[in-house]
Amino acid sequence: MSKNRRRPTRHAEIAEQVADVPEAQPAVDAARSRRRSARPDDFTEQSAEQSAEQLAGAAEPQPADAGRNRRRSARPDPAAEQRAATGDRPRAEPTRTVGALSGQLPPGTTRQAGEIHTDAGRYLRQAARDDAPARYGTPAGDVDESARRVWEIAFGLVVRRRFEPDSPLAEISRTVALAVHEHASAALPMLDAEMLVRHALGEIVPIGDIDGGIRLAVHLLLFASIADELALGEQELDAIIADAEEKADALVPA
Repeated sequence: MSKNRRRPTRHAEIAEQVADVPEAQPAVDAARSRRRSARPDDFTEQSAEQSAEQLAGAAEPQPADAGRNRRRSARPDPAAEQRAATGDRPRAEPTRTVGALSGQLPPGTTRQAGEIHTDAGRYLRQAARDDAPARYGTPAGDVDESARRVWEIAFGLVVRRRFEPDSPLAEISRTVALAVHEHASAALPMLDAEMLVRHALGEIVPIGDIDGGIRLAVHLLLFASIADELALGEQELDAIIADAEEKADALVPA
């Protein structure tokens, strides 16, 4: 009985000793856990600092390159400054159809007063002198815009020499009828021809619907008829055509 009572007492003592031993291992694990959890925060702070430095460096301007760019853009254009100072603008060359009858002054030609210099001017003089083929009022080849302009201006000059702005309509109709009869082969519409004469005198008349071919024929053939009615000499005829060439050239946009 005494042995059995001692055994439980011994077991109790061992249990008390085991209970008194401190638990060291969990503390070590906790410390390790604290160190591991601290490392990501340090890395995050370091990455944030590096990113902020990179952004600040990218936002800083490059003074040397900026200065070079400013110098390039500020470099003056001597030609532009000269044009601005003198008010000169480059003159636009009119379009010229290759091989067409033209009213442009040939390159390198010096204009002389009273002299005809263009193909269109010489063709108009042939029409006034009733020379073939100009007397038919329909040029065989192409005609550029400058030639049409010369003929229209010359037509207006000779019309205003023949008529006053307030001339009676009957007088204009009589002259037009004689011209249409003289050039019967061209079959000129009398009403259209009369409208173009009145338009040249400054009257407001509807000419927008007149065909371009009819205008060309009226300008050529009525010019010839009126020049003959006025009995213009060679010099007078050439002076009118040369004046028309000069006025047409002045209308070319600068």
